[in-house]
Amino acid sequence: MTWVLFDYGGVICRPQPERDVARMAEAAGCPVADLLVPYWAYRLDYDRATLDVTGYWQQVGADLGRSFTAPQIAELSRLDAGSWLHLQPDTVHLVAGLAAAGVHLAVLSNAPDDTAQAVHGLPVARHFQHLVFSCYLKLAKPDPECFRAALGVLRAEPADVIFLDDRPDNVAAAAALGIRSARFTDSQTARADLAGYGVSPP
Repeated sequence: MTWVLFDYGGVICRPQPERDVARMAEAAGCPVADLLVPYWAYRLDYDRATLDVTGYWQQVGADLGRSFTAPQIAELSRLDAGSWLHLQPDTVHLVAGLAAAGVHLAVLSNAPDDTAQAVHGLPVARHFQHLVFSCYLKLAKPDPECFRAALGVLRAEPADVIFLDDRPDNVAAAAALGIRSARFTDSQTARADLAGYGVSPP
């Protein structure tokens, strides 16, 4: 059985739009440039669920010299998750075609729980047999253990999986384990990469 394993951010969805990041910064009461430093500094801990939503945003706030109330954190969480829901239509079309052709599909993505829950609610989610997020595994890419845990969820060997991700470090880490891997740049290139691995989307 062959699995096609998709990353989510930057592959199925677009990178965060600047306007969405600006809304988060406004809600946090700071300039965008000031927000982005702590936003990313603690992101892997949030993705791995080492920090929950309150812990994450309070840590971000501490670095900004402020403390967020519970309603402020709820709003920041809503804006943050929403910033990752702008889908790439060509990738969605590719996913739908693969699913219609009977290809086994799964997602492996670094994401905190609020974003993971939002993705589960998207129509594209129904095409995937497994949605595997770092917050569930308590592990994040490119840690090899994250990929090994995902293989366990799929009950698959590395050679059974084709992995698509936009980040070179994630692609390299997967390939080092024997997972057939390709860097995602656009859906047309992904189609060619899949065809090279013997999977031809309609």
